[in-house]
Amino acid sequence: MGDVVRTQHHVTYEAAAECLQAGIAKARELGVRGAIVIVDAYGEIVTVAKLDGANPKAWRGGLGKALVASGMGLSTGDFIEKRLKNDDVLYRALSSNPDTFLVPGGFPLLYDGKPVGGVGVSGGHYTDDAKVSEAVANRYTELVAEHGS
Repeated sequence: MGDVVRTQHHVTYEAAAECLQAGIAKARELGVRGAIVIVDAYGEIVTVAKLDGANPKAWRGGLGKALVASGMGLSTGDFIEKRLKNDDVLYRALSSNPDTFLVPGGFPLLYDGKPVGGVGVSGGHYTDDAKVSEAVANRYTELVAEHGS
């Protein structure tokens, strides 16, 4: 028998708040008026930014993308390419879940190769949403490297 307990790591609020600023800067650079949602490993919201001019419900799309990225440990774009396009049953199951949003714009936040959270962006074109969420994830990777894993 192996271990009888496990430890689940989660992104901290402080790290999420700093990473959120990287996403806001990228959104402004690209002219994205949307919402950026960062969740922990359980998919619970850690922090959110709804940028001026965003659709009032843009955060919901961001949350759906963050949930997929955190839960799968892949960006939503990679998940679509690697899994969904090759697995019709999986696609139908996940696309019928109202809590997920299977569109590019979600990235996992990884620590020691495991997801400790995720970020999702919604409100712009999905390619720009992906660039904004990737900026958040990249900043998290930098923070992990700066502070050691």
